[in-house]
Amino acid sequence: MEDVKTLLADLMVNYSSEVRPVKDQTKPVSIDVGMSLVSINDFNEVTGVISVVIVLFLSWTDESLVWDSSSYNNTTSLTFSEKKIWVPKMYLINPADDFNPISSKHFKVTVLANGSVSWTPGRILQATCQPDVSKFPFDLQICTISVNPYGYLGTKVSLTANVPTINFGFYSPNSAWDIISTEAFVTSSGVDIASFTIEMSRRPLNFMVSVVIPIIMLALINPFVFILPFNSGERTSYSITVLLAFTVYMTVVSDRMPASSEPMSHLSYYLLSMLALSVFIVTVNIFQIRTYSKDDNEEPVPKWMKNLIKNFCNICRKGKVETKSRDPNETRKSSDKFESIKNHNMIRLESIDESDLTENQTHSKEKNHNEMSFSQPENITWYTVAKYADKLYFTAFLVFTGIASLVYFVEVVT
Repeated sequence: MEDVKTLLADLMVNYSSEVRPVKDQTKPVSIDVGMSLVSINDFNEVTGVISVVIVLFLSWTDESLVWDSSSYNNTTSLTFSEKKIWVPKMYLINPADDFNPISSKHFKVTVLANGSVSWTPGRILQATCQPDVSKFPFDLQICTISVNPYGYLGTKVSLTANVPTINFGFYSPNSAWDIISTEAFVTSSGVDIASFTIEMSRRPLNFMVSVVIPIIMLALINPFVFILPFNSGERTSYSITVLLAFTVYMTVVSDRMPASSEPMSHLSYYLLSMLALSVFIVTVNIFQIRTYSKDDNEEPVPKWMKNLIKNFCNICRKGKVETKSRDPNETRKSSDKFESIKNHNMIRLESIDESDLTENQTHSKEKNHNEMSFSQPENITWYTVAKYADKLYFTAFLVFTGIASLVYFVEVVT
C-alpha cells in the first residue's frame, strides 16, 4: 500500500489535467474508441428519439504517466478517479435533450506502467433518429450515435475505431426491437467524430394483433352490407358503424406515426383507401335503399336497364352451363344416375298410371318454368334491379378489398 501511495504521489508531481498528455504538443493524442450497448430503453417514432444505455471504451497513451514497476514493488497498474488526470470528455453531437459530457466523477481510469490509459464512461443517451415508417409495422430503423471530444480539433485529438462493430457483452434484449447489424466508424472534417450505427427491426406481432388484423377484418366485412335483407332496417346503421370504426383506427395509427409527411406509412395509405371505400359503400347503400323503395307504377324501370339485367342473367346462365359441361366427373355422375333411374322406372313402368305420369310431367314443366323465371325474370321491377345491383356491389367491393389487402402485405413484407 505504501508503494502504491508513493507511486501515485510521484506521478501527480507537476502533472496538469488541463494539458494534453503528449510531450510534443504539436502531435495529436491518438484515442481508440469503442462502444458497448447495454440496452435500448425506447424508440419514439413520433418524436424521432431513441433512448439507449451505452458504455464507451476509450484508450490512449499518457506520456506523463510512465514508471518503472520494479522501483515500486512491481506495481504494474493503478486505478483512480478520472478527475486526477487528463481525459477526453466525449459529447453526444446529435442529442435530443441536453448537451453534457458522457462522464462523471464516479468513473475510474486504469493506468499501466507503460502509460496506457483505459477509461470506460457510460450514460443514458437520448439521440435524434430520423424514422422510416413506410413499412410499419414491419419497418427497419437505422439510428446513429455520434460522439466527439468537444473542443479539440482533429490535429489535437484523433479518434480511431478499434473494432468495426458495437460490443454486446452487456446487452439486455428489448421486447419491441431486434438488433440486425451494427457498425462503428470515424469521420474527419476538421474534427474527428466517432459514429456507431444500429440497424434494428420491429417485432410486429403486438401491432398486428391489436391494429392491422382488426382493420383487415373490418375491411372484409364492409361489403357484407349488401347481403343484408332490405326489410331488416339495419343496412344503414351497419355501414355507418363500420365507417366510424375505420375513423377510430385511423386515429390510433396516426398517434403512432411521425408528424412528417415523408416518408408516409403504407398502412396509412391502406387505411385511407378503406375509409374512402367505406364512405363510398355508405353512399351506394343509401341509393340502394331508395331503389328498393321505388314504386313501379309511378316510375317504371327503363327498358335499357331491363335489357341489361336480362343480358347479365344470360351470361351467368351460360357460364354455369359451360362449367357443368366441362366437368367430366359431373357428367359421369349424371349419366350413372340417369341409367339408375331409367332401370328403376322400367321395372315400375307397368304399375304407373297414365294420369299420374301426366301429372308428373305437368309438375316438371311448372318446375322448369319456375327455374327459368328465377334465372331470367320476366317482370323486372325496381326490387329486382336493386337485388341484382346488391350482388354486383358485393362482388366488386369484396374483390377490391382483397386486392388492396394483398398489395399492402406485399409492399410491407418485401
